[in-house]
Amino acid sequence: MRRLAFLSFLTLAACNAESRDPHVGTPQQSMMSEVATDVRGIRKVATFQADVLVLARADYDGWIADDFAEYAPTDLAVAWGEGARADVHGRISIRQSGRFYYWRAGPEAWQDPRVRRFGKHSANWHLVPANDDVADAIDGIGRGDVVRLRGHLVDIFAPDGGRWKTSRTRTDQGAGACEIILVSEASVLS
Repeated sequence: MRRLAFLSFLTLAACNAESRDPHVGTPQQSMMSEVATDVRGIRKVATFQADVLVLARADYDGWIADDFAEYAPTDLAVAWGEGARADVHGRISIRQSGRFYYWRAGPEAWQDPRVRRFGKHSANWHLVPANDDVADAIDGIGRGDVVRLRGHLVDIFAPDGGRWKTSRTRTDQGAGACEIILVSEASVLS
């Protein structure tokens, strides 16, 4: 009986230790219909909210600014669900460049099916601050932070003819798979 109680205690302790990793759920969205484009060329397509782990950050200003930087000066590479677990993302290298994020894992890490599924639990997000206070909050976000973001997925139709469309799903990959988020609330949770 004592042995059974001890094994139950070890199982409970292991579960509790495992729960200290950030467990952030799948981002939530609700599609909107027939929303007008505002004067800046921003059209909301869905409400959006997420608690995610920040894996990397890229700022597009100064000499690396692009045409899109006026809208989205910061990109975050983020993970949620099993992708936010330290024993998964800790075995993956992340790099951001040219508005994309890239990840790779070595042969040993690749044996873990959770590592192979990492792309379904991570993304590169282009952040469009809704106002100066939100821009300041985004400036305070760094690698390793668990953050809460609220706002809208948006398409952007710039006056100079530039067009950027947000992804509308979390499972796509490649060009066009990034979310463009008009952020109305940003806060660091841990």
